Amino acid sequence: GENMVLLIPVTLGAALLGMFIAYSRFDGWFAFSHSILTGLAWIFLLMANLVKEEELESFLNFGFSEFQAKIYYILWRLITWVDAAWNQSINNDNYVFIFEISFLLWALTYFGMWSIFRYGYTWRAVVPVGVVLLISTYCAPQPTVGFLMIFCLLTLFFLVRTNLAEQQLRWRERGLYLGQDVTFDFLRDGLLYSTIVLSLAW
Repeated sequence: GENMVLLIPVTLGAALLGMFIAYSRFDGWFAFSHSILTGLAWIFLLMANLVKEEELESFLNFGFSEFQAKIYYILWRLITWVDAAWNQSINNDNYVFIFEISFLLWALTYFGMWSIFRYGYTWRAVVPVGVVLLISTYCAPQPTVGFLMIFCLLTLFFLVRTNLAEQQLRWRERGLYLGQDVTFDFLRDGLLYSTIVLSLAW
């Protein structure tokens, strides 16, 4: 629904943080812990905008500010869901669903960007996201094939870029240095080829 629009800033935030941490000197453990804490804070901040004022009455009576009341309300919904799951009872909470989807998307995006820009592991980044997106495309009540096509296009382009970077390293080891126009031509042709392949597949 309209609440799922917040997945866009969730994804953008994870991508920017993953790229920043990948180019930094921080080690893997700090990057992991920092990504989890930052992701939770970012998701709660975005989800606070989804809480309606009529849902905060009991929390505002304790003297909390409106923003604090929204955060505590979301936490209360999550705790209530965990308690229901522990007692094996049914609790279909939309806030919990949005939180789970947002956190999953944050983790996949962050570690995908980390894998690409820190180690150059393109497949480790795209395969988990691709599987989730494929399942979502199959199960979604509304058509999401367009998102899958965009993902495939970006994936092919990343593979082209990764292959180019590996070739450039080999060329430098052999003492071959090519101009920037070769890199531009390689990426342009790779993008054109990827577009043609996806157009034929469509």
